[in-house]
Amino acid sequence: MLGVSALAGSALAAPRDRAFAQGDAESASAYNGAQYGFLVRTANCVNCQECVEACRRANATPDGVQARREVTPYKTASSQTVYVSTGCMHCEEPACATVCPAHAITKGEGGVVSVDHDRCIGCKYCYQACPFSVPHYTAEGMDKCDCCLSAGIELGEKPYCVRACKFRALNYGTLEELMAGSGGRAKQIEAPTGPSYLLQ
Repeated sequence: MLGVSALAGSALAAPRDRAFAQGDAESASAYNGAQYGFLVRTANCVNCQECVEACRRANATPDGVQARREVTPYKTASSQTVYVSTGCMHCEEPACATVCPAHAITKGEGGVVSVDHDRCIGCKYCYQACPFSVPHYTAEGMDKCDCCLSAGIELGEKPYCVRACKFRALNYGTLEELMAGSGGRAKQIEAPTGPSYLLQ
């Protein structure tokens, strides 16, 4: 995935004026307007990797295969090293879904972006379109975070990565809930695709 210093920037090229999944009307109708996402409190993250390991276990990610989540170090303006747990940004207008010729990527209820492995043809257009380099590939095709929906978590419940975080560095909920919980101090990552990811 892209370094977090780039996540905070706004010069990421992905066309926001394009429909997110042409022909996926059913997915669009399921999207009820409440956008779920993640908030990372950088001061709390100690790079313990528990979120990554929990993600691996929940999604049965084999050893040697990239997990759906990773922890990325980066330097602040004051040269301090901080860590950010990242996964799919579940963008408002996901470029990955826009370019998928098989319509394997959809934005469903709660704004969660998911991939249908049965429809994925492994063309890697989604990887090229994603400004955060999130999609990666297994024998089943493209793989990425779906907020643990495929691991049995109901929409609105905490994904396994968030449950594993002992330091409350990684948080999940609607963007409104997350912003309110931060006292309005969190900042949404800026990109043309509208990421559902906040940093505090």
